[in-house]
Amino acid sequence: MAGSALASPAVASTASGVRQDPRTTVVPAASDTRESVIRAVVFAYDAIFSRPGVLHAGAEDFIRSCAERFPLLLTAHGSYADSRHSLAALGLAPLFLEVLCEAEVERREPAPDLLVATLGRIGFLLRDRNPLEPPECLVVDCAPAGIEAARRAHMRSLAIAHSVPAAALKSADFVRDSLVAIDLDEILRGCA
Repeated sequence: MAGSALASPAVASTASGVRQDPRTTVVPAASDTRESVIRAVVFAYDAIFSRPGVLHAGAEDFIRSCAERFPLLLTAHGSYADSRHSLAALGLAPLFLEVLCEAEVERREPAPDLLVATLGRIGFLLRDRNPLEPPECLVVDCAPAGIEAARRAHMRSLAIAHSVPAAALKSADFVRDSLVAIDLDEILRGCA
C-alpha cells in the first residue's frame, strides 16, 4: 500500500478488538483513511488501445495504478481472443480479471447491457459476499456511447478525449484529455 508505515507499538488491536503483532500491523497513510466508493474499474478497449497492441500514451501507468487497488475488467467491441491477445502481448493480461465483448450481450452501447454483464461477471469471479453496486464501478471510456452506457448503468465514468472533443463527453463524471498523468486519488476523491 502506498504511503503505508509500520504501526507504532501503541496500535495493538484492530477495530474488532483482535490483537495483532504491532511489528507487522500496517497503518494506512492519512490519504488512505477515507474509504473510496469505487471497488472496480472497467476499461473500454478503445480507451486504452490506439490500435491493436498499441496503448495510448499514459495507459499502461494508469492501468497499473488502478490494478494495485481494484479488480479490472476490459470491455471490447471486437473479439475476446483479439482483446486478450492485445493485453497479453503487452504483459497486461494478468492485471485484468476478464474481458467481455459486445457479442455476449443483446444490445450494443449506448444500452448498458455490456456494463451490466460486467457487473455480474465481477460478482461471479470475486464471489464477494458484499455484492458490487453499479456506482462502485468506474468506467474508463473514450466514446460518447460508452459514457452514456455508464450513465444508464448508474456507474461512474471517466471519459478520455482521445478521439472526440471533450465537449462530446461532458455527461461523464470526469473528463480528461488523455491518460497521461491522471491523478487516480483525485478521481477517487471526486467519487466519494
